[in-house]
Amino acid sequence: MSDAETWADGHLKSFKQRMRINTEDTDELANLTKMLIASYTSILRLVGVSDATDPEVEELIYERSRYTYNDALDEFKENYKENIRDVFLANQSEESEESDDKVTENTTIF
Repeated sequence: MSDAETWADGHLKSFKQRMRINTEDTDELANLTKMLIASYTSILRLVGVSDATDPEVEELIYERSRYTYNDALDEFKENYKENIRDVFLANQSEESEESDDKVTENTTIF
């Protein structure tokens, strides 16, 4: 099972609660799970992270899934571009600091 599938399975119940979806229909649950998997994959790629442990990343996954559920996915990026940018930049600065530390550790002075 992929990380996206594991994440989606673990968060399906909370997504259903958030969306006030009460169904136990297996086809609908499979559809919701696919939405979460696609959103997980897309958001992680957009913000440049490897997992969804950051609450802001999780929020973006839920919101993208909500837009998908409501057939409005084409509006998601425009409506959340600032949030996506902010999370991306926050994660890039962390990675940059880590790589700067590695460069400093490996640099020899003549």
